[in-house]
Amino acid sequence: MPRYYTWNAASKKFQCRKKGDAVAGFIDVCSTDALGRIYTVHPRQDECFYLRLHLVNIRGPTLFDSLRTVDDVLCATFREACQRLNSLENDTHLDSTLADATVSAPANQIRTLFAIIIATCHPSNPTALFDKYKDEMTDDILHKVRTTTSNFDLEINNEIRNEALVLIEDMCVLICGSLLSTLGILAPNR
Repeated sequence: MPRYYTWNAASKKFQCRKKGDAVAGFIDVCSTDALGRIYTVHPRQDECFYLRLHLVNIRGPTLFDSLRTVDDVLCATFREACQRLNSLENDTHLDSTLADATVSAPANQIRTLFAIIIATCHPSNPTALFDKYKDEMTDDILHKVRTTTSNFDLEINNEIRNEALVLIEDMCVLICGSLLSTLGILAPNR
């Protein structure tokens, strides 16, 4: 529609475009590469946001499945389709931010930084980011458990990881009102 017509608000009707390239075989019909109305969407509305991003970057989609299909592979979500098309920014700057923090910050500050990152920056793979820095985010919890149990050979396990995720989720709820499951990470066992 937007390629061949414009909306006239006064008459509340679509009108043929008067400017643009002439369409062969049609008299007084012009076409342009104009976009129709695409409303803004907040990144917290995940799939709607990625659908909108996809609509801006994909020409001539006809079905939702064709929007989710990239290189003949039907993606499960629009986010995955955007990632396959490299429409999303990669997470290298977030990764380097966490790497810098691990040099001098204590574990609780690294967890806070991680919570801020996943709540406000929407990394493309928050689970991988957590897995990469989980040791640094659980140092204090591991030390506390080792001291309490007098077992200094204890290593990071699922319970310690879960405790860190509980603390991170509590911060995310405070920051943006979202649970980890809505931010792309498996929810902790409470």
